[in-house]
Amino acid sequence: MKDMSVKARAYIIAMIAAGLALLVYEIRILDIETNWMMGLALAVLASLSFLYKVEGATTRTHYNLSFLVYSFAIFYLGVPWALLIMLVSNMVDWGKHKYPWYIQSFNIAAHAIMLYITGLVYDLVRSGSPSLNLNNALAIAAATLVFILGNHLLVGVVIKLARGQSFAESGVFGTFSIFLDFTVLSMGAVTALIWIYNPFASILNVLPLYLLYNALRVPALERKIENLEKQQVRNPTTA
Repeated sequence: MKDMSVKARAYIIAMIAAGLALLVYEIRILDIETNWMMGLALAVLASLSFLYKVEGATTRTHYNLSFLVYSFAIFYLGVPWALLIMLVSNMVDWGKHKYPWYIQSFNIAAHAIMLYITGLVYDLVRSGSPSLNLNNALAIAAATLVFILGNHLLVGVVIKLARGQSFAESGVFGTFSIFLDFTVLSMGAVTALIWIYNPFASILNVLPLYLLYNALRVPALERKIENLEKQQVRNPTTA
């Protein structure tokens, strides 16, 4: 962090402070005795997803299925539980990979801020509508888009300030990345809705996870193929 600009350091510290404040504010009102078994199960699933993450479009980015768990949590258990589950899973990831404190702290803060805003947007658009309602579906779609675009924006800004890369260079708003996150979050939200009415039927919605997990490998494969093509152009073989 010492090598970063003053703007980058200020941005990271401000984000961490805001995220920490939201975590303390929301988790303190959490009724841990209610839905604790579901919360524990989701925390374990989210933590496992980090252990099986795959490399993303760059060597510094990674994909995992934790967003599906967070989405399920926020639409089924609410914001406080989603924040706690996010915190636990990120701490497990931190303990395993030993990231620099400011990197993982920023990631936790960014997710906390966006999960909180997502909950606000969902409640605002839904306006008390029942689960099986067009307005509720629109609320889920709006909240999901806000989370995705907001999360990518927060990450894109820190990359720009810390490394000098534009949004285009960092690829934070790449079409595949945005669509993939939307798909994962949507699966979590739909699974939560199905769970309310029939927990057993919700299993059918998560069966495609194997295919989705393999789809997470596509950006890294495309990057490797592109690098190989560039090497062949620079060093063509002669017959």
